[in-house]
Amino acid sequence: MTPHVRTTLTILAVLAAAAPAAAQDRVLGLLSLPQVFGPRLCAPFEPEEIALHASPNDGRPIAHIRVDQNWSFAPHGGCEGLEVSVHQGGQRHMLPTLEFDYEMPGAIVLEHRDGWFRIRSGARSAWLKAPLSGRFMPLTELYEEFVGVTAIARSFTGQLSSTPSTAPGPIMPRVVAGQSVRVIESRDAWIRVEVLSNSACTAADDGPPEVIATGWLPLHDSEGEPTVWFSSRGC
Repeated sequence: MTPHVRTTLTILAVLAAAAPAAAQDRVLGLLSLPQVFGPRLCAPFEPEEIALHASPNDGRPIAHIRVDQNWSFAPHGGCEGLEVSVHQGGQRHMLPTLEFDYEMPGAIVLEHRDGWFRIRSGARSAWLKAPLSGRFMPLTELYEEFVGVTAIARSFTGQLSSTPSTAPGPIMPRVVAGQSVRVIESRDAWIRVEVLSNSACTAADDGPPEVIATGWLPLHDSEGEPTVWFSSRGC
């Protein structure tokens, strides 16, 4: 292989890693990264750099996740100021995250394979080796953990299905963004939900939530985003 060909292949690999995430990419869950976010909110920790790769087991990182600024602690209590970014060459940008607990962000997982996870990295995606102290939380596990504060995601409006498929069936009720639901079953790329009359958070004013419809929804919308999400901070 000539130096020219080797250089061309290297450039193509970097460009592929930097390409926008494909439309069919689906959010599978969240991955905690205690090396850069700490083990819990406001807990002192020693940051560690996380290498990002173009593919699993690729020995040459294409970027790194780094703590740009660690927690600062006020004399009266509390903490603030943690800043985490993706560094690539001379550029940096915020790491896309979603919360899996109160003010605890996790990386957004699009794929996983043999201990490696492909995560969103700005407009791109990249692979990282799962940290031993990290925890992968699939969507269905998060729904179970946050039962009572789950609702139709802001990006989704659709119709319930009588079965976990797109096959024609009885006409079922529609759901709209923000409507409270309870996930009661999952099957492949589908979830069975109970649509609730109101949120558990409004039970004091509206009474205990009542089930007004039951049916199946696709786990993801056409853009790969979850059709149901949860409030990591509770009510």
